[in-house]
Amino acid sequence: MEIVIEGWRAGGEERMEAARVPVDQLPPLSDAQKTVAKKLGISEEAYARSTYAGQRNQERLLVKTRQFGRALEGMIGAKFREVSVERIRLVTIDHEYRVEIVAGQRILFRVPEEVVDDFIEGGSAEARNSIERKLEVVLNAQAA
Repeated sequence: MEIVIEGWRAGGEERMEAARVPVDQLPPLSDAQKTVAKKLGISEEAYARSTYAGQRNQERLLVKTRQFGRALEGMIGAKFREVSVERIRLVTIDHEYRVEIVAGQRILFRVPEEVVDDFIEGGSAEARNSIERKLEVVLNAQAA
């Protein structure tokens, strides 16, 4: 299963973490990034801290997406044969997961990130049931 995190965002937790990182441990900036920082009127250090925060957020999103992928594979495996999750793409700007499922043909299955958060991070049985119902509808419609 391929996992893609498209974009990033840095929330308060990541920004606080980045603020505590010693300057010498921040990611080095490319010449292009230095130019952007200058155009934005911010220091290279501030830009590097923002980059660090974004990287930390992407790491967290990747972990969450892997967990979601494993859960989806379990949901599918329990009810459908010869169906697999090929790719999960989190489009951060849209707050949406776009899952490509192979079931004889490619099927696009969309799930709002908020529902995945409730399920993966919050342990919500309601969110899990919602995902399972939508998944069954999509896969049963393809089989018909």
